[in-house]
Amino acid sequence: MRLKPRQVEAFRSVMMTGGITAAAEALNVTQPAVSRLIRDLEDIVQMTLFERVGARLAPTAEATQLYREVERLYLGLDQIAQAADDIRQHKNTVLRIGSVTSLVRPYLHKAIVETIGDRLDIPLVIDVENSRYIWDMVEQNRYDLGLVFSSPRMAEKNAIRLHSASAVAAMAPGHHLAGRSVITPADLINERILIPGRNSPLRLSLDRAFSREEHQPISTMETSMLNCCYFAAAGMGIGIVDHVSLRSAGAQVIAIPFEPKIEVSYYAIRPIGAQRIAVLDELIERMHDMMSAPRLV
Repeated sequence: MRLKPRQVEAFRSVMMTGGITAAAEALNVTQPAVSRLIRDLEDIVQMTLFERVGARLAPTAEATQLYREVERLYLGLDQIAQAADDIRQHKNTVLRIGSVTSLVRPYLHKAIVETIGDRLDIPLVIDVENSRYIWDMVEQNRYDLGLVFSSPRMAEKNAIRLHSASAVAAMAPGHHLAGRSVITPADLINERILIPGRNSPLRLSLDRAFSREEHQPISTMETSMLNCCYFAAAGMGIGIVDHVSLRSAGAQVIAIPFEPKIEVSYYAIRPIGAQRIAVLDELIERMHDMMSAPRLV
């Protein structure tokens, strides 16, 4: 049996409008007609495309992938059927990964080279974004894997912790505070503080720590975690960062424990209910091993 244009139109309308009623109005047909077209499409592609959650229809992970292919490539009907077959067999399906900057090099780069390498059957899209954006994209099934920077309490059931450590104060080797055993907010009042952006969980903890002080730092520079490391190495100030960012930056700095203690964690997140994809499981495991090792392996 071949796909029919009306079946694809019904599928696209339900995906775009979010329900049978709105899709029926858009197509100028009855609701039973739309339901029948969707059932016929599911029979042809041999996949469940929608599940009823309360009073609404929720697209399955397979439906999201099929819709992505339909919209992105404007495939002909025969090609759509082939895309559905590929999705069922996890072949030639584009894997979309979103990562924070600190994990791209060397961790993600090395893990992809070692787990995917010369496999030509795995198309990849890799975006570098902030953690909040990546969380949102994963929740919407637009990323198959997200690599984020988060506080431990923000982790959910679909999150795998890759690494946790305490925040440190990074400074140039010749800095006058380089001999301290710990660095506190009070030590930094007269220094330029290099701090991560406002969407960072580390930044929220730092704001709370400094709010307890009678005086605030005389100067701050807000930038990415990697830039905090680079500017600290250049003597521009003291960066409050983590060891993962320091290893990624490769900056020559002195790292001193920061108090009060702030735990910094990185997580791999997948869409809730997503099917297991072996190559992503391997990628996550490899990154966990690298980030947990005393030295990059």
